[in-house]
Amino acid sequence: MSTSNAMRQLEERHVATKVELLVWSNKMDLLALSNVRGEVALHRLTWQKVWSLPPPTEGSTVKGMAWRPDGKVIAIAYSTCEILLVDVENKETLHSAMVDGEVTFVTWAQEKDHNDSKNILLPKQKDVPKYSTSDTSSNFLPKLPSLSRSFGSVNKCLEENLEDAKKIKEQNLLNILIVGLLNGKLYLSIFGLFPCGVIDLHDYIICKNCKVVDADVSEDLNILYIGVLQQKENDGPCELSLVLLDTNILSCQAAELHSLALKHGHIASLLGYLSQTMNSITEAWENILVEMDSKLATYASTVPDGSVSADFLDLLMFGTASDEMEMFLLQDLTEKGLKKLGHSIELSYSNIQKLVLKHLHSVGQSLVYHLAELRGMARRTDRYEILGLSEDGVASSLAAAGAFLVKGAEVQQVIDNSMKNYKIFFRWLYVAILRLSDERVPPEITKISQQELSFLAEFLYNFDGSDCISESGSGGGTTIRKKRFNLERLGQYLVDQNLTILPNSEHNLWAKFLEENECVAKHATVIPHFEQMSLVQQYNYLKTSVNEIFKKPEVCIAKMFKVSNVITCGKILEPDSLRITHVNKSKEHKILVALVDPSSSFKGFFFTEINTKKSLESQETRPRCVYLNFSPVSRVSDEVVSNDFRSLDVQFYLPEVLSVLLQQENEGKSAVFVQFPVRAALEAARPCADFSSAPRIDATALVDLSALRPVENLVASRFAVSGSRKVAVILSESRRKVRLFEMEVEEEEEEEEVMEATASSIRDSDTSVLDGSKEEDIEQGQEEDSALG
Repeated sequence: MSTSNAMRQLEERHVATKVELLVWSNKMDLLALSNVRGEVALHRLTWQKVWSLPPPTEGSTVKGMAWRPDGKVIAIAYSTCEILLVDVENKETLHSAMVDGEVTFVTWAQEKDHNDSKNILLPKQKDVPKYSTSDTSSNFLPKLPSLSRSFGSVNKCLEENLEDAKKIKEQNLLNILIVGLLNGKLYLSIFGLFPCGVIDLHDYIICKNCKVVDADVSEDLNILYIGVLQQKENDGPCELSLVLLDTNILSCQAAELHSLALKHGHIASLLGYLSQTMNSITEAWENILVEMDSKLATYASTVPDGSVSADFLDLLMFGTASDEMEMFLLQDLTEKGLKKLGHSIELSYSNIQKLVLKHLHSVGQSLVYHLAELRGMARRTDRYEILGLSEDGVASSLAAAGAFLVKGAEVQQVIDNSMKNYKIFFRWLYVAILRLSDERVPPEITKISQQELSFLAEFLYNFDGSDCISESGSGGGTTIRKKRFNLERLGQYLVDQNLTILPNSEHNLWAKFLEENECVAKHATVIPHFEQMSLVQQYNYLKTSVNEIFKKPEVCIAKMFKVSNVITCGKILEPDSLRITHVNKSKEHKILVALVDPSSSFKGFFFTEINTKKSLESQETRPRCVYLNFSPVSRVSDEVVSNDFRSLDVQFYLPEVLSVLLQQENEGKSAVFVQFPVRAALEAARPCADFSSAPRIDATALVDLSALRPVENLVASRFAVSGSRKVAVILSESRRKVRLFEMEVEEEEEEEEVMEATASSIRDSDTSVLDGSKEEDIEQGQEEDSALG
């Protein structure tokens, strides 16, 4: 493939905060940048800001970024070992996960689209999905109710698409998020959600310390390539090895993995919705607690233990109030305060009732539906057993989901009874206040039936609640307890502890039937009822049960990976400055790798071709390597080449073109951009045992004059390119200035735009969305660039 080497500068901008990482989207003209503050920002080619995202915790920094192949989601790895999947459209967090080590590398690989190889004579032929997986749940399940109309805070992203909050509905191909760690582990997850393997490289190579610096899965999913820096001795130098793992299981079970990952995504979205609903219910309940504590808990703390119920029952039965009770009703509570308290509590109860009745039951039913489908998949042992999907585990989760719905129905009954009790209680208390204040009592509110009187007596009988821990001594000494004023039974369902007042099941015919027929009660199809569990405990039990389903596949799949080849490349003196890039050529069963260490004595870069088809026992497993160095030759003008070049960074622009960022070894240290043909490197490469025996070639003689493009007035440090979008960005040595380029422009067009590009380069610098620093920080960056360049 031939590409034009002409470049046109689009923008030059200064930023106040040093930039660390730059990653282009392959689907849109968007550039993701991170800075030393841990902020991530998206910019267009015109440097127009799209959004800026602060770090999840103060002081955390970005360790890696990767775009999902469709460009709609970006994965961001932080120094806190947290991985966030962020919606590109609105910067909302779709998913978060934790890994057990510092992240060193993140990439997002995708299998080959079979539609790309269709007959070019049939360009209008509609794309045929590779997998037949289809979600028909919308035919049977109603849409989840909108959370924004209910009480509580809502995640905007979740609100936009409740059933597909993880943004995976349109994923027709398998894509795998790969996260490498400093401790030598590698995490694989389909769609960035479904865990499909954790690889510990200590199980495959002998070394004391391993660090993953590069990784990818071949487009046919048969080979996992991993670049590893290993240290065999504690104080010894690092050695670069390329490990190839046979991942045939991913290729053979691709259809099953796709179906399983989609089902996992649906369930994860529903659990997220359920979590939002539980938070809203808890917030509504906390409003009730605030009202209770502000009005009634003070009175409970002034009377002896166990006398709260007695005082209220005395007032009910004999119409007499103690001095403390009379003072509380007439001075602390008052008639106006009682009305306000009653209205606030009724409103909160109404919100909770709506959330339980509409939202909780809706999402519970949807979970049961998807778990039932998952159980059907697990019963296809010929397809899913090898992936670790167990019917017993799914059945356990299905039972947990059913038990959660039962508990939700129980909570609904408690709410109904509590609201009824509250109305009776507040009406009676209002009459009591009027009588104590010697005011006229309207006859219509004094009427009370015998049934209401029984409700009220039982309600008042449970006023005295158990003490709760408020704080404890730092040395484990005496615990200070605070008296709680227990007015009703709903609150015990919204804390993570067993119920203190169990529901009355004497008149429940089904419970009585199960008690009399133990064989039926223990049957697998009968939904269990955990009487002592609260709603929060039931929710945690459901969440844990669902998570257990997908832990086994993560282990089972990784166990089937086998070593195909381990290639030792050579010693790396400065591992922290190593830059490595690769490209997969699945049709040819090759992986092309280029690496450069700017701080080493080597001024060039190494290029190697790895054969992924040969077995471990074959004698032809040795990679073909070459060391390429750019040095001055007579056919290149002195203006372009005045000294030797040092390679600063390399990155594949296209599978056929390797972009190289050079620095002139002179006083100016000007940058030079090279589009190097991969074909020339392959022709020069020879089979080598390691990089030390690679032939040394003058790369300047292998390229045309137009391939070397000087970047004037810029001392560079690194760059990022995208062949699909035909763009590049170069970062200055101070990391406070960036230049954006459009690639493959016509030579005539480039000449016409020279003046415009020059004007752009001297345009007044503006403040990037990456920072909020003062203008003097920008000026400082400009001064640093001037001193360096």
